[in-house]
Order: sequence, then structure tokens, then C-alpha cells
Amino acid sequence: MDTAMKLAALLVMFWNLENFFYPAKEPLNENPKAMTWNRFKAKRDLVSKTIIAIKDREGIYPGLIGVCEVENLKTLKNLIYDTPLSRLGYKILHKDSPDQRGIDVALLYREEEISVIDTSFLRIRSFQTRDILYAKLYSQSARDTVHIFVNHWPSKLGGEKKSLPRRMEAALLLAKTVDSIQAATPNAIIIAMGDFNDSPQSIPVQTIPLTNLSLKLKDSLKRSHSEITGTHKYKGKWEMIDQFLVSPELKGEASILTYSHLLQADKKYLGDKTRRTFIGPRFNAGASDHLPILLKLFD
Repeated sequence: MDTAMKLAALLVMFWNLENFFYPAKEPLNENPKAMTWNRFKAKRDLVSKTIIAIKDREGIYPGLIGVCEVENLKTLKNLIYDTPLSRLGYKILHKDSPDQRGIDVALLYREEEISVIDTSFLRIRSFQTRDILYAKLYSQSARDTVHIFVNHWPSKLGGEKKSLPRRMEAALLLAKTVDSIQAATPNAIIIAMGDFNDSPQSIPVQTIPLTNLSLKLKDSLKRSHSEITGTHKYKGKWEMIDQFLVSPELKGEASILTYSHLLQADKKYLGDKTRRTFIGPRFNAGASDHLPILLKLFD
């Protein structure tokens, strides 16, 4: 049985959770954007609801869930242990990063499906940003080793041209690690996912020696005249900055999760937009300003 056939039952999800912070102690009259317990639980429960809803769509739950913009381990433990997710047996891979905003990447995995062989956090040394999470795993459904990378590359703050070298540095670090895996194991199963803060056609993203399934998805959505053609909407335009890149020999399908509870009407630019947690200082009771993406690998 070839590698792609072995992976038929494995679902992988990625989601930028938009400043998923643990509840703060500061009062609302001092900070209108404080994450109170009620606000935290509302956001947490929407995240849980979204993950559970995937079973209705696909017949199984995601075996792996990459996330970014989470504050700490305590936040993630509350998500997987204090919601209906507690019955699904998710475990956490996480480490605090040197990011100035205090946000990290993490990986949730279902213990009945996935065994952890090794984990490391790839660090960019020249400036403070998120680590790239690398996990070497054993998948029961694949009956093989799977190499996972969870990314949250530097943003375009300060302008695309000025910020490009930072994303290139992240890209080169990821590419170097992928190259070393492929050199040692030419047919290795590799999945890189994340918020790359850049398009699939960008130079940094194209530096990665993997097949970008999100590029194919973007083209497909445009041809179908879908209103939602990306994962993040900025000034009325959908951007495909959350992506899946996989080993060239793997056959897979990427999709965007567009559940109604993740969207709201876009009164300024028309159509829909993400129902984000805050709009300015106002609590908007949404899950995130990004839509989650799902990867299904099959024969």
C-alpha cells in the first residue's frame, strides 16, 4: 500500500486563533479589550464547537490540529479539558516563544491516533518572533512516520518590502529543515501548515520544497466564483495566508471551513467576513479573524 493510501483516515486542521489569551485580571474600565472569564469562555466554546462540527462533515475528528496566536499552555489546557473536547483525548505540544506579543504556535494531537517520537522548536535568532514547531510523529492510520511543521511567520507590519527579509528568514529555516529530512528519507511524509502572512505565490512561500495545496484551492475557489476565496479578509479582499504544504508525492485536498458561526455580514465591503473576537475595543463575541483550514489526505 502506498503512502497516500495509508493516510486516507487522517485529517489535519490549522487555525490562527486571533490573540487567544487567558483571562486577565485587569478591570474592563481600565482596559475595554480585557479578556474576562465570560469572554474567554465564549471564544473557547466557539473553537471547541468548530472542531467538533468537523465530525459531521468528514465522519472523523482531526487527528492533528495546528494553532497559532495562543498565549500559553494554560489557555490550551482549558480548551481541551474544560469543553466537550475533553472526551476526544487531545494532547498538547507547546513551548513559550520569544514573541513580543506573547503569542505561540502549538499542536494538538489525538493520543489514540498519534504517537510522539520527537519534538523541537526551530528558533530564529536575529529577531524576536514565533518559533516553528517541528514534530516527528507516528500515525496509526498511516502506519508511518509523519513530519509536521506549525508556522506563524512574521507579519507585514511596516510594509511588505520592509518586512520581507523576516519572512524569508523563516522560510529559509523551514526549507533547510525540510531539505535535511528529505535527504535522509526521500519519501518522508511532510506537512507544513500555518499562517505564513504571505500568499502562496510569494517568494518566501515558494522557497519551501513542498507542494502547496492551498494554491490549488485558491485557484479552484476563483474558478467556482465562490464569495470566500481565502482565510483572512483585509479591506474587502480575501487573502489565502493560511496554507498547507505537503510532500510532492502525497495526494491531498485542502479546504476552508466556512461555518456560519465563524462569519458575519460585511456591511462595508459586502458579502461575508470573519466574525472576529474584537472590533477595535468592542467585544464582538467571535472566534477569530481567520477561518480554519482542513487537510484531507487520500489515495
